[in-house]
Amino acid sequence: MRQEAQLREIKSYVINFFNNDNSGHDCNHMNRVANYARIIAEAEGSDPFISEVCGWVHDLIDLKLVEDPELAKQDLKKLLEQLRFSAIQINQIISAIDTVSFRKGKTPETEFAQIVQDADRLDAIGAIGVARAISYGTSKHQPLYDSEHSSTLAHFTEKLFKLEARLHTQAAKKMAKDRHQFMMHFYHQFMVEWREGMGN
Repeated sequence: MRQEAQLREIKSYVINFFNNDNSGHDCNHMNRVANYARIIAEAEGSDPFISEVCGWVHDLIDLKLVEDPELAKQDLKKLLEQLRFSAIQINQIISAIDTVSFRKGKTPETEFAQIVQDADRLDAIGAIGVARAISYGTSKHQPLYDSEHSSTLAHFTEKLFKLEARLHTQAAKKMAKDRHQFMMHFYHQFMVEWREGMGN
């Protein structure tokens, strides 16, 4: 099976899987991560096809989004086998996406793991990252801001502000600079307006 056909089938599978997501992990997120992964791979001299595939499937085994990540991993392996991916390619893809999550705290050791983690993190910062953070917080019924409890804005200091420094590839670091600055500006402006509005 040609790469174009393999990619087409994977896109269809992922779009169907995440069609009803409202947490910021929808098929548009997968599309952006896949495109970022291809861009990074091309800049870093890696395999753009495997990198793009990793981008499309990276959230299929995420504990935040599936009830049984191990079962989801087996389902993904079956899909890749049906699409005639080689055993080496399947191992490259599964091992790469297994280290993407910030929550897992794993250090990505392969080039594909670093690329897809960087691509995912690029989509977590900047203007789209801000919108996704608010969308995710809303889906979990979190308050927008609360100085004493978990909130959407706390997510910025707990995670999002740390992402730029944790990128692996030079291409991603370059892409992240403006996004990080925008996110910092948004956060500080939000806090100014919040304090004014609350009379603090």
